[in-house]
Amino acid sequence: MSVIRRLEDDIFTELGRYPIKDINTPLVLQTIRKIENRNAKEVAKRQLQKCGEIFEYAIAIGKLERNPAHNLHKALEPVKKRHYAAINFNELPEFLNILDRNEARLYPTTQNAMKLLMLTFVRTNELINAKWEEFDFDNAVWNIPAERMKMKRPHLVPLSRQALEILRNQKTTTKHWEHVFPSVVRPRQSMSNNTILTALKGMGYKGKMTGHGFRALAMSSIKEQLNYRHEVIDRQLAHAQRDKTIAAYDRAEFINERTKMMQEWADLIDSLYIRNTVVHARFR
Repeated sequence: MSVIRRLEDDIFTELGRYPIKDINTPLVLQTIRKIENRNAKEVAKRQLQKCGEIFEYAIAIGKLERNPAHNLHKALEPVKKRHYAAINFNELPEFLNILDRNEARLYPTTQNAMKLLMLTFVRTNELINAKWEEFDFDNAVWNIPAERMKMKRPHLVPLSRQALEILRNQKTTTKHWEHVFPSVVRPRQSMSNNTILTALKGMGYKGKMTGHGFRALAMSSIKEQLNYRHEVIDRQLAHAQRDKTIAAYDRAEFINERTKMMQEWADLIDSLYIRNTVVHARFR
């Protein structure tokens, strides 16, 4: 979901009717508490941060004298680290069969999004907000700009033959729209962040799998099944280097290994279809 849509849903409905000079700290806290109360503590934290940025801009242009969101983060409930639900490699064949049978009646765009997420293991937001201009079909790469990445660094995703086939299939229906995976209801916007979770729930994987879970699945499976080094997979996952000293000197991109790895990962998934006699569904 885009920043503006988040603000429209959570902030503008509460604060939008007030002149900015009338918005005070208790009012901001009340608005953020409503987000917390629906058990969305991470969202509450991000929305408070965005509010703070808006107020700082208002101060800079002379519309406000002080930031009513300043230091409010101290009043928020702490965000607990959580592990996202993820299936393991042995459960993947059954998952592929369920996705292919489509008894959950997913839209083709949702199926394609799920398949591409599995093949590229990018973050869900990076996938659903993907635009056609980011894809280089001739060189089989997806260039995600820095502003759409969690770590604010541009990220390159080598595309397997299977990923390219999914994208070409998707382009036959959505090429007129900016986003690769537009909303079915509002095609000028990207699909909702909840689309993947809702699809997984419909497939019977509520509490067992998440969009983020495809990243954990790829990390463990590629290590165990394809024997790739952790740092190669980690770079493809676009993780931040925890050791800042190492991060300052480590600029290796491993692009050749990553390109080979992404194709082998797609081929491995294809082989699971063959083992389960679902040859006709091989990511087409």
